[in-house]
Amino acid sequence: MTTVEALKWANEKLKGEVSEVSDSPMLDAQILLAAILKVSTSWLFTHFDQELKENQSEEFRQFIKRRINKEPVAYIIGEKEFFKRSFLVNPLVLIPRPATEILVETALEKINQTLGETWFADIGTGSGAIAITLAAETGFPVIASDISPSALNVAKKNAGQNKVEELIDFRQGDLLEPLINAFRALQEMPEKNSCKHLIICANLPYLTPNQWQNTERDVKDFEPKLALVAGQDGLDLYWKLIRDLKKYRSLFPEFLSLLLEIDPDQTKKITKMIQHDFPESNVEIRKDLAGLERVVVVAV
Repeated sequence: MTTVEALKWANEKLKGEVSEVSDSPMLDAQILLAAILKVSTSWLFTHFDQELKENQSEEFRQFIKRRINKEPVAYIIGEKEFFKRSFLVNPLVLIPRPATEILVETALEKINQTLGETWFADIGTGSGAIAITLAAETGFPVIASDISPSALNVAKKNAGQNKVEELIDFRQGDLLEPLINAFRALQEMPEKNSCKHLIICANLPYLTPNQWQNTERDVKDFEPKLALVAGQDGLDLYWKLIRDLKKYRSLFPEFLSLLLEIDPDQTKKITKMIQHDFPESNVEIRKDLAGLERVVVVAV
């Protein structure tokens, strides 16, 4: 079987007999075949007549079978691109989404050299995509936390793969707890605390149970529910994060920026939530590439 024959076969299989298995069957086939051959997808277009080895053909058939069962392409090949970098992913962590890149872009925009040294914090880091990207783009220190030790192991591997492990302090714990502990320790060693501006980023679970129930099988059947669902309105974790930030605000630097990724329908509710605890704050909303309100930005 040649590469072009394999792609044509996979395209037909992924289309399905009754309804489409994939929104982009040919692209899925190209990514899966390129991963097996360890080449770029563009390489396939100049090597249509390349004969596949039998083990490669069999592996491709197994990959297509998994995709027909709706397993995400990123989990099948074990990686996903985010901000032009490759990240290891598996079912222990969410797959990084393009919509989240706006959160990273906004965090980079918030750097203000006049405020002094900037540190980042990534709450609920998962694969580490946000924390690692910020560290790689700026060279600034990052505290990355997650409640899941398994997720942190994935994030640490990604940090090593992207050569930023020395910039990131990985901590296991719930929401702000690891950050609170870190800054409490720094209070006892003021000579080591050079942070003047802290930028906290959080892409926490924000789906409602109903949203999760009705989401695509790619998500519902394969991605970790713990990293997706957060109470009846999807805002349970953000409510706790904001409440704890108010309670422990004095621990942190004078200049603190908070960036939260949300569902577009949560804009009004989370704005009220923030302004309840930080009435003087000015809440800004950033839209993602699809034009949907996606990131809440506030100085607290």
